[in-house]
Amino acid sequence: MKKQFSIQKKHIRGLLVGCVMFAGMTISLNQADAYTFEEESAVLHVESRSSSEAPIIETSSKPIQEFPEQLSVQYSDEAQLTTMVYMALLWSPQPMVIPRHELPEKQVVDPAMPVLAPRSEQVLGTQKVTATGYTAGVESTGKGPKHPQYGITYSGVKVRRDKETVSTIAADPKLFPMGSILYIPGYGYGIVADTGSAIKGNKIDLYFPTTKQVYKEWGKKDVEVQVIRQGAGKCTEKMLSELADAIDVYKSVPDSWLDKAI
Repeated sequence: MKKQFSIQKKHIRGLLVGCVMFAGMTISLNQADAYTFEEESAVLHVESRSSSEAPIIETSSKPIQEFPEQLSVQYSDEAQLTTMVYMALLWSPQPMVIPRHELPEKQVVDPAMPVLAPRSEQVLGTQKVTATGYTAGVESTGKGPKHPQYGITYSGVKVRRDKETVSTIAADPKLFPMGSILYIPGYGYGIVADTGSAIKGNKIDLYFPTTKQVYKEWGKKDVEVQVIRQGAGKCTEKMLSELADAIDVYKSVPDSWLDKAI
């Protein structure tokens, strides 16, 4: 009895599966027929519209209607896919080219110095000179470290060498009065604070702490110095300190300091 019931259960299950498969195939066929009917209707609509809108060419005898040889054009799936890809590329956002902004003109930097050269509008003039180096010692001034005036310049300020700000230099007061500010290529900014018996005319003396530095870093050179301030005949410690502080901040002599000094 149990065996017979299980056999009937299997037959019922198989019958239900068959019914479901048949119903699915029927629905698929109906959808295909509907799709085919829609395509045929669209083609017939195109044909009737093309027939009604066919151009008429007038000749000397009688009007003749021109019909295209092929009323409907069928495209393959590959052609449609290619068209879609082309349209997507055509309407895709194009890369934007951003123009470069012009950078402001940079100041000339002396590779040997950590300061900037003066701007062209700050330069009052140039002068070709022969530049030598000197120290505060006996070899240059005849004074030793125990001398009360050792390291004191003619203007009264103490000798100074600072590549990052300003150094004291010696010059002929007739050419460069005391307090004149020069830019010496390869040396930096110098303020005239001293004189010398051998420093006459187009000659200047640049201060260095030791004779070793004089020979190693400078020696004797012919250079073209730039004058950015003509001195008023004096140089003080206050003036030297303020100038050093200004150059330390701006890496060159600022216009505000030049206006103040004048």
